[in-house]
Amino acid sequence: MKRIAIVYVLIALLLLCVSCSQDKIPASTYNAMYEHLSQVWAQSLAHADAKIAFFGDSRVIGADWNTAYPDSEVINLGVGGDKIGNLLIRMPQIRTLKENGQLQCCFLAIGGNDCMSGSYDSTAFRTEYDRLLSELEGLGITVYVNTVAGITDEGSNVSAKTARTVNSRMDEANRIIKELAASHSMTVIDMAALMNTSGGKLKGEYATPDGVHFSEAGNQLWFDTLRPYVQIYD
Repeated sequence: MKRIAIVYVLIALLLLCVSCSQDKIPASTYNAMYEHLSQVWAQSLAHADAKIAFFGDSRVIGADWNTAYPDSEVINLGVGGDKIGNLLIRMPQIRTLKENGQLQCCFLAIGGNDCMSGSYDSTAFRTEYDRLLSELEGLGITVYVNTVAGITDEGSNVSAKTARTVNSRMDEANRIIKELAASHSMTVIDMAALMNTSGGKLKGEYATPDGVHFSEAGNQLWFDTLRPYVQIYD
C-alpha cells in the first residue's frame, strides 16, 4: 500500500508540473500529456482500497484527508491548477476506483481555477460542471458538491482588484453549482458560506499568505464540516 501511495504522489506531482506549464506549451501537446498521465494514474488505482474520494484542485491536494479521517478509507485525488475540464479528463480514476474497488462516494471541490482564469465564461462553466456531475452520477456513487470559497487581498499578495473580480466570478459560479447540484439531487456543502466574509472574501484566518489556499485553520474547518458525511462510510 505504501508503494501505491508513492505512485499517487509522483503522478500528482507530474500532473501539477504539466498543469503549471499549460500556458507555455501548445494546447494539443498539453492535452495529450495530461490525458496520458491521468490514464497512468487511473491504472495505478486498480488495486486501491478507498470508499471515499476527494476530487479537485490544489485546495484538495493540500488537505491531509488521511490524517483528518484515520478510521476512514479515503483517497486524495487533488491536483494543483486543475479546472473542471481537467477533472473530466481524470474521470477514469473515479471509474477505476468504482469498478475495481469499493468506492461509495466522492467529495467534489472544483471551480476556483476556472474563476481565476482570464478566459472564465459562465456558460462554459455551467456546461462543463453539468457534464462532470452527470458522469459522476452515472457511476452510481454518492456525490457531495462543495461550493468554492473566495480569495482574499488582505495580508496577501493578491491585489484588491483581482480579489474583487475573482470573488464576483466565484459568487456567480457558486449559484451555478447550487443549481446544478439541485438538478442532480446532490448534497451541497456550502464551504463558501462558512469561510467567506459577508463581502465574499476568504476570511483571513482561513487563508495562507498567498490569499488563495487554506491555512491550517481553514483545512480544520473543512475537515470538521465534512466529518458527519465521511462517518457515514466508516
